[in-house]
Amino acid sequence: MAQPIESVIAQEKMAVYPMPLRLQDRAELFKKWCELNPKTLRSIELTALAIDKRGMRVSTKYLIEKQRYEGSYKLVGVPFVDGNGEEHVYGINNTDTPLLSRWLLDNHPDLNIETRKSIYDTKES
Repeated sequence: MAQPIESVIAQEKMAVYPMPLRLQDRAELFKKWCELNPKTLRSIELTALAIDKRGMRVSTKYLIEKQRYEGSYKLVGVPFVDGNGEEHVYGINNTDTPLLSRWLLDNHPDLNIETRKSIYDTKES
């Protein structure tokens, strides 16, 4: 069955990533997700800062779960296509806790947040 031209154009504009997602692809999609969800990201950030201010350690798993169940904003997913032409939508999930914790630390280096060695860490020369 032929696809409408709009569908073909939209699919061509989407990034193509192999499935399962490679680490660098997930990191790139996370960055795009952050750009598409600034209010949500700011809400997560403010929650983290409030937890830190109370002298408690920040948990990115908690931040993601809080957003999932109590978030005030509609999340915008990042559409992409896999190598077979199948459409997917990336959304932040618990696999992304290392990415979120490092994003928070990049913006707030003194934040009381534990980072563990992650598959996302790059080797320093």
